[in-house]
Amino acid sequence: MEASAGKTELQQNTDEDPSAGKVFVPVLFLAFFSTWIIESLTGVFQIEVASTFFGSPNPVSLATTGQLVTISGIVSIVFGLLLGVLSVRYNLKRLLLLGIGTIALGTLGCFFAPNFLFMQIFYAVEGIGTIIVSSMSFALVGEFLILSKRPKATGWVIAGGTMAGLVSSFVISLFFSGAEGWRSYLLWFALPISFVSLAAVYFGVPSTPRKRKPDGKEVYFRSFKQVFLKKSAAGCLIGCMFRMTIIGFGFVYSASFFREKFGLSLASAALLVSLAVLAFYSFGSILGGHLVNRVGRKRLLVATLAISSPVLVLLAFIPDQWVALALFYLFNLVYSLSNSPSVSLTIEQAPESRGTMMSMMTIFTTLGTIMAAAVGGVALVLSGWIGVILTFVALQLISVAIFFFLTKDPCQA
Repeated sequence: MEASAGKTELQQNTDEDPSAGKVFVPVLFLAFFSTWIIESLTGVFQIEVASTFFGSPNPVSLATTGQLVTISGIVSIVFGLLLGVLSVRYNLKRLLLLGIGTIALGTLGCFFAPNFLFMQIFYAVEGIGTIIVSSMSFALVGEFLILSKRPKATGWVIAGGTMAGLVSSFVISLFFSGAEGWRSYLLWFALPISFVSLAAVYFGVPSTPRKRKPDGKEVYFRSFKQVFLKKSAAGCLIGCMFRMTIIGFGFVYSASFFREKFGLSLASAALLVSLAVLAFYSFGSILGGHLVNRVGRKRLLVATLAISSPVLVLLAFIPDQWVALALFYLFNLVYSLSNSPSVSLTIEQAPESRGTMMSMMTIFTTLGTIMAAAVGGVALVLSGWIGVILTFVALQLISVAIFFFLTKDPCQA
């Protein structure tokens, strides 16, 4: 019965006109953009934040500052479970507004933080807002756009996050490079972006999604059953978790890999590796969204993950810096083509419980990034950079197997 109901709804959404206006996708792009702004505190500004609260950027203070991400991730996972319930009962637009408001509150709290404890608390608050915005943005795409337009929309929404990284890097280098520049950055850049995003969502997202009338506890159990007891839906979640581990190499370890292997300076690594990754990742996300309808969600997802894997393997053994960089850019481009199909495939697994499904997807992708940091660190200690790269490739191939054998594309016969 549930499967037939899901297919019926998918068929209806293929035929109906979208109920959102032309600004709908740009507004969600901006909302997703706002979730990445504060990430610079543990990236570009990590040394400055450590100096502010611990006096000097020694290895211990840098490692402690880096734990902001870990604590925020754990809190986000816990809240994501609650969000899976809230999304059944409450209006998705209101939850999205709540998420952006929570990001603004967390940003403001980090700005005023008098010590590292307060910084930890409000950075985690911002993390809660991020998981709400991420989940509800994709759920709203599934709620309001016709089937053929969803992949392109998800590609643009995902690109909003990485483009935020690009814009933030340039803004910081131009205006906020001082010792206490991170506080000014939060007040004059991150916070205004949150307020603009809040206003844009309020006016640009339709006010009346499909009505939801919970009829007791059964409706909540039914939503989670559709997510976890359906093999294809559960396969998408687990596959997304393993797929996201490769982000650990791209965003955590890649700059250090190129600095150690080829002797790049910090500035060169930031320019050639970090910014280039964001640029290729953004472009690939958008391009992947345009390819989904031609290739198919599952086909494009499996193919791009499988093709990108050997490219990363070659990176471990190439002795020339520029050839290695070219391969690294190629890997990021091909891999990022899987962003839109992974979300598009997942969002269609439980059409009656999209809020819950996307909340769970955000939890599993967060688990993937946490796993990446831990596994990558162990591999680096035990077997060096070759071991790190081969480990991440193995994890990616696991995701290929999961998507290929355990998932089905409900939008194709």
